[in-house]
Amino acid sequence: MAENTLGITVLIATFNRAAVLSGTLQALTRVERTGIDCSIVIIDNNSSDNTAEVVKEFETRLPISYLREPSPGKSCALNKALRECTLKEIVVFTDDDVTPAQNWFQEIFASVKKWPGIAAFGGKIELMWPDNKQPDWAVRDWLVGFAFPRHHYSEAEAFYEPRNTPLGPNFWVRKIVFQKVPFFDETIGARATNEIVGEEATFLINLQEHGFQILYYPQAVVYHRNLPEAFTLQWLKHRAYTWGRGRVRLYGWHRLDLYHKNKVLWCMVLVAEEFYNVLRLFAGIILRDPTRNCERAVSAMITFGELHETANQVFKHFKPKRREKPEWSRQTPAQTYSTLDSIERDPYEKVD
Repeated sequence: MAENTLGITVLIATFNRAAVLSGTLQALTRVERTGIDCSIVIIDNNSSDNTAEVVKEFETRLPISYLREPSPGKSCALNKALRECTLKEIVVFTDDDVTPAQNWFQEIFASVKKWPGIAAFGGKIELMWPDNKQPDWAVRDWLVGFAFPRHHYSEAEAFYEPRNTPLGPNFWVRKIVFQKVPFFDETIGARATNEIVGEEATFLINLQEHGFQILYYPQAVVYHRNLPEAFTLQWLKHRAYTWGRGRVRLYGWHRLDLYHKNKVLWCMVLVAEEFYNVLRLFAGIILRDPTRNCERAVSAMITFGELHETANQVFKHFKPKRREKPEWSRQTPAQTYSTLDSIERDPYEKVD
C-alpha cells in the first residue's frame, strides 16, 4: 500500500436498532475518505427488525459489508468479524449510535502516521442531546460520565495510565495486536439479557498488560447521539447495575482488601450494604427531590451490581470442581478394547 494511503476496517455491532444504525451510516457517508482504503463491517447480532435492509440501502454509497452473528452479545459479534473478515492495517471500533466528525478518518490516519510505534489509540467523544436539551439530572458530571460515553481524557495527546482506557465508540488498533492479545471476552458485554458492561475496557486492559501503550488522540472525534429512551430512571438503574457488575470483572471483588483481612467481617459488611441500599431505594419513593432520588437510585444500583457479581464470582471460585473422567472411561466397551489392543506390548511379557 502507498505511503499516503491507509487501510481501515471499521467494525460496528448492532442489535434491533435499524433506524439508529441508519443515522450512523448516513453520517459515515459524509466522512472524508480521500487516501483511505476503507471497509465498513456491520455485524448484526441476530436482530429481528430490518437491519439487513438498512445495510443494503447503503451498499452503493459506502464500502460496506454485512455479517450476522446469532450468539447474543456484542463481544460475540465483534469476535465473528475479527475471525472471518480480512482486516486492513487499522481496525476501528465504534457504535451504531455515533456521528463521526467529517475528518474522522483523516485524523485516524494522522495518528498512526505520527506515532508509528504505538499500536492502540483512543479518540474524543462528545455528547449530542435530543433537541440540544439535557435532562435535569445531567447537571451531575459523575451521572453523565457513567450513563453516557463522554470521553475527554486530556486536553492534548497523552498516554493512558494503566487500567485507564478509551471508550467503545471511538478507539482503533493496529491489526498486529490480535497476534498477541485474545479477542473480546464473550462472557461480558452488551446483550439482551444478563448484561455486564465492560467488554472494550477488558480487551484494552488486557492489551496494556501485554505491553502495548495506548495513546489518547483528541483530534479524532465522534459525537454520541443520546437517545430519549436512555433518559428514564429505569434505564439509568439498569445501566448502573450492569456497570457495577462490570467493575467487579475489571477490578476484582467488592471490598477485596477487607476480604483478605477478615473474611467473616467481609461477609457481614456485604450483607449490611445490601440492606442499606434497599432502604436507599425505598427512600427514593418517599422523598420528592427528583435529582437527588436519581443520584441515590443510581448509586444503590451500582453497589447492587458489585455485590451480586461478587457473589457470582465467589460461588464459582468455591464451587467444588467436578473431576473429569479419564478419556478412556468415557469410551464405549468396543472403543476401550480397541484402545487396549493398540497399546504396544512389552516384548518380554509372557502371553498365555
